[in-house]
Amino acid sequence: MTDQLGIEIAELIMPWIAILVSLMIAFWTKDFVQNLAQGLKFKMNPAFNEGDTVILGGDDAIIVKIGINQTVFGVYSDRGYTWRYIQNTRIPSLKLEKVINNEVHKDSSLEKAHKLQKLLDEAQSEQIAKNKKEISEIKNGKNNGK
Repeated sequence: MTDQLGIEIAELIMPWIAILVSLMIAFWTKDFVQNLAQGLKFKMNPAFNEGDTVILGGDDAIIVKIGINQTVFGVYSDRGYTWRYIQNTRIPSLKLEKVINNEVHKDSSLEKAHKLQKLLDEAQSEQIAKNKKEISEIKNGKNNGK
């Protein structure tokens, strides 16, 4: 009788144990699958490749490795060159900017002032040369008329 009762309890509990084990496995693999999906999405994105220069949260950086679980960025900061390991699920929430050409930059106020001064100097030089020519012609006309 006890054997029969044990078998019945086992038959009743086994499906629930299988469900619990399945849920535990699902929760354990959830993070891995999310990181894998984000990693593949980031790796397949043609805008970002390993070796690209980027700005990561305000710091200059290089994409060192795009992995399955995490991406490694080489970051230049006041502490030197460091590697920052970031889970791929966090990449969409990062402020990540790609540097296309680090030689191109917005002119500072001083650079704008120098350009404006150069334009003004050139315009004044042209006007001075024109006035000098006209004065010379006037003097030559008076000298020829005397």
